[in-house]
Amino acid sequence: MSTTADDRKRLALEFLDTLATRDVDAVLERMTDPPAWAFFAQAIPGAEGVRAIAKASSELYQEGSHERTIHAVHADGETDTVIVKTSLRAKTFRGEDYENLYIMIVHFEGEKIRLVEEFMDTAYGNEKFAG
Repeated sequence: MSTTADDRKRLALEFLDTLATRDVDAVLERMTDPPAWAFFAQAIPGAEGVRAIAKASSELYQEGSHERTIHAVHADGETDTVIVKTSLRAKTFRGEDYENLYIMIVHFEGEKIRLVEEFMDTAYGNEKFAG
Protein backbone atom coordinates (compact mmCIF):
# COMPACT_ATOMS: atom_id res chain seq x y z
CA MET A 1 0.00 0.00 0.00
CA SER A 2 1.29 3.42 -0.93
CA THR A 3 1.31 6.06 1.79
CA THR A 4 0.61 9.72 1.19
CA ALA A 5 2.38 12.65 2.80
CA ASP A 6 -0.62 13.09 5.12
CA ASP A 7 -0.49 9.38 6.07
CA ARG A 8 3.21 9.68 6.94
CA LYS A 9 2.60 12.84 9.00
CA ARG A 10 -0.13 11.06 10.98
CA LEU A 11 2.04 7.96 11.45
CA ALA A 12 5.03 10.06 12.61
CA LEU A 13 2.91 11.86 15.22
CA GLU A 14 1.37 8.58 16.39
CA PHE A 15 4.90 7.19 16.70
CA LEU A 16 5.96 10.10 18.95
CA ASP A 17 2.85 9.55 21.09
CA THR A 18 3.72 5.85 21.36
CA LEU A 19 7.32 6.68 22.26
CA ALA A 20 6.08 8.78 25.19
CA THR A 21 4.26 5.76 26.66
CA ARG A 22 7.59 3.93 27.27
CA ASP A 23 6.08 0.81 25.66
CA VAL A 24 9.13 -0.24 23.65
CA ASP A 25 7.38 -3.20 22.04
CA ALA A 26 4.65 -0.88 20.72
CA VAL A 27 7.35 1.48 19.41
CA LEU A 28 9.11 -1.39 17.65
CA GLU A 29 5.82 -2.54 16.08
CA ARG A 30 5.75 0.78 14.20
CA MET A 31 9.30 0.28 12.87
CA THR A 32 10.83 -1.93 10.20
CA ASP A 33 12.91 -4.96 11.09
CA PRO A 34 15.63 -4.05 11.71
CA PRO A 35 14.91 -0.50 12.88
CA ALA A 36 17.51 2.23 13.17
CA TRP A 37 17.93 5.37 15.26
CA ALA A 38 20.53 8.08 14.85
CA PHE A 39 21.32 10.63 17.52
CA PHE A 40 23.08 13.32 15.51
CA ALA A 41 25.68 11.38 13.51
CA GLN A 42 25.81 8.40 15.86
CA ALA A 43 23.84 5.46 14.44
CA ILE A 44 22.19 3.19 16.98
CA PRO A 45 21.04 0.22 14.89
CA GLY A 46 18.58 -2.56 15.55
CA ALA A 47 15.87 -3.29 18.08
CA GLU A 48 18.41 -3.30 20.92
CA GLY A 49 19.43 0.23 19.93
CA VAL A 50 15.82 1.40 20.10
CA ARG A 51 15.45 -0.36 23.46
CA ALA A 52 18.57 1.46 24.71
CA ILE A 53 17.13 4.83 23.63
CA ALA A 54 13.86 4.10 25.43
CA LYS A 55 15.69 2.90 28.55
CA ALA A 56 17.84 6.03 28.65
CA SER A 57 14.74 8.21 28.33
CA SER A 58 13.00 6.38 31.18
CA GLU A 59 16.06 6.93 33.38
CA LEU A 60 16.41 10.65 32.53
CA TYR A 61 12.81 11.80 33.06
CA GLN A 62 10.26 11.15 35.76
CA GLU A 63 7.41 8.93 34.62
CA GLY A 64 4.27 10.84 33.67
CA SER A 65 6.04 14.19 33.45
CA HIS A 66 6.37 14.33 29.62
CA GLU A 67 4.57 17.11 27.83
CA ARG A 68 5.28 17.33 24.10
CA THR A 69 4.32 20.29 21.91
CA ILE A 70 4.36 19.91 18.15
CA HIS A 71 5.45 23.13 16.43
CA ALA A 72 5.64 21.99 12.81
CA VAL A 73 5.28 18.85 10.72
CA HIS A 74 6.49 18.67 7.13
CA ALA A 75 6.13 15.92 4.54
CA ASP A 76 6.04 16.17 0.80
CA GLY A 77 4.80 13.78 -1.84
CA GLU A 78 8.25 13.13 -3.26
CA THR A 79 10.16 11.55 -0.35
CA ASP A 80 9.54 9.00 2.39
CA THR A 81 10.52 11.52 5.07
CA VAL A 82 8.62 13.50 7.69
CA ILE A 83 10.27 16.31 9.67
CA VAL A 84 8.81 17.15 13.07
CA LYS A 85 9.79 20.18 15.13
CA THR A 86 8.75 19.49 18.70
CA SER A 87 9.56 20.55 22.22
CA LEU A 88 9.59 18.38 25.29
CA ARG A 89 8.88 19.50 28.82
CA ALA A 90 9.47 17.07 31.65
CA LYS A 91 10.88 16.67 35.14
CA THR A 92 14.35 15.20 35.26
CA PHE A 93 15.17 12.30 37.53
CA ARG A 94 16.56 14.99 39.89
CA GLY A 95 13.22 16.81 39.94
CA GLU A 96 14.44 19.71 37.81
CA ASP A 97 12.41 21.28 35.03
CA TYR A 98 13.55 20.31 31.54
CA GLU A 99 12.51 21.91 28.26
CA ASN A 100 14.30 21.31 24.98
CA LEU A 101 13.57 21.69 21.29
CA TYR A 102 13.93 18.65 19.03
CA ILE A 103 14.01 18.03 15.31
CA MET A 104 12.97 14.50 14.46
CA ILE A 105 13.51 13.32 10.90
CA VAL A 106 11.43 10.20 10.41
CA HIS A 107 12.12 8.00 7.36
CA PHE A 108 9.45 5.56 6.22
CA GLU A 109 9.34 2.33 4.30
CA GLY A 110 5.66 1.95 3.50
CA GLU A 111 3.77 2.46 6.75
CA LYS A 112 6.73 1.49 8.95
CA ILE A 113 9.53 3.73 10.21
CA ARG A 114 12.95 2.52 9.08
CA LEU A 115 15.06 5.32 10.62
CA VAL A 116 14.63 8.10 13.16
CA GLU A 117 17.19 10.91 13.19
CA GLU A 118 17.06 12.94 16.40
CA PHE A 119 18.56 16.39 16.92
CA MET A 120 18.40 18.56 20.04
CA ASP A 121 20.35 21.16 22.01
CA THR A 122 22.98 18.84 23.48
CA ALA A 123 24.71 21.58 25.50
CA TYR A 124 21.46 22.13 27.40
CA GLY A 125 20.91 18.39 27.73
CA ASN A 126 24.40 17.88 29.09
CA GLU A 127 23.87 20.72 31.59
CA LYS A 128 20.69 19.05 32.87
CA PHE A 129 21.87 15.46 32.96
CA ALA A 130 25.67 15.38 33.14
CA GLY A 131 26.33 18.55 35.06
